Amino acid sequence: MTVPVRRLAAPVVYVAALGTTIAAWGLPVARDQLFLWLGLGMAAFSVSAWRSWGRMVLDWLPLFGLLVLYDFLRGAVAVAPGHAHVAPQVAVDRVLGLGRIPTVWLQEHLWHGGGPHWYDVGVWAVYMTHFFAVWIVAAVLWRLNRERFHRYAAMTVTLTLAAFLTYWLYPAQPPWLYDARVDRIVPAVWDHLGIGTMQSAYEDDRLVNTVAAMPSLHAAYPAMLACFFWSSARRAVRAGLVLYTLAMAFALVYGGEHFVTDVLAGWALAAAAWATTRYAPRLSSASVIFATAKPHASPGLTFGGSETSSGLVSTSRSTGPSWASASRTAASSASGSSTRTP
Repeated sequence: MTVPVRRLAAPVVYVAALGTTIAAWGLPVARDQLFLWLGLGMAAFSVSAWRSWGRMVLDWLPLFGLLVLYDFLRGAVAVAPGHAHVAPQVAVDRVLGLGRIPTVWLQEHLWHGGGPHWYDVGVWAVYMTHFFAVWIVAAVLWRLNRERFHRYAAMTVTLTLAAFLTYWLYPAQPPWLYDARVDRIVPAVWDHLGIGTMQSAYEDDRLVNTVAAMPSLHAAYPAMLACFFWSSARRAVRAGLVLYTLAMAFALVYGGEHFVTDVLAGWALAAAAWATTRYAPRLSSASVIFATAKPHASPGLTFGGSETSSGLVSTSRSTGPSWASASRTAASSASGSSTRTP
């Protein structure tokens, strides 16, 4: 079999296998199932570069391990709903809603029971992208631009672990748990559609944390994508990123999953994670430069390294494929020669 044929055959076989598996067992929503199929997909679309598969495992295995740890820790810090915070979120939402809680107002006007409307199915579809979008983007970046993938992975892990820390310090009730009038629209639509999910090897009810509502990680991930791609995106892509972020926010508030306050906190945390992973390595590299510079050296000289595209000086050479090296490689370029990713 020639190389061009292999390049075409492997993706076709992968797509057919994935479609057959989804039809038989449901969507790969669980973390382990999703990462398994992402790994198979990256391998299928890089058959001609099969020597990179070992690096793929080294790049993705630590990321997967940290996220599995997050799943267990999130469930471990769950508290009884009565001990979770809710009054501050309600107070802020009433101010933003001019005296009404936005979730309650939206469901009174749009959700009437008796089966989902077409827009309820749209809300379900937007909500479901939370489980796939961030990781599919990561897979595409790994395939096209490894340096950018490292920075993206570092930002995603920073955001996810920061959210866990907040869940631990500030357990919070979602609207559906606070107000008996609020329905959970996404599960209702999901049951109506009858779409199943693949069984996880480790996820079960013990890992569920019903009071991990502040901040909304569902809202934070789209905002993180907007922050990450904004500087390199065309105007149309920027508009799409903004619309996706707002659509997810509407789905969460209308669906009864989060207060508006949770959404705003998620956006703020996403911006903080982006800023931290973008600028902290630069500041660290700059401190190394000034610490190692000779007193008589002029500002235009480099010291023991080579100047990068961002103007900073690399004083050491990074080795190893781990995404954790992002703290060293992120300083090399804010935008670099990265590929535009829609």
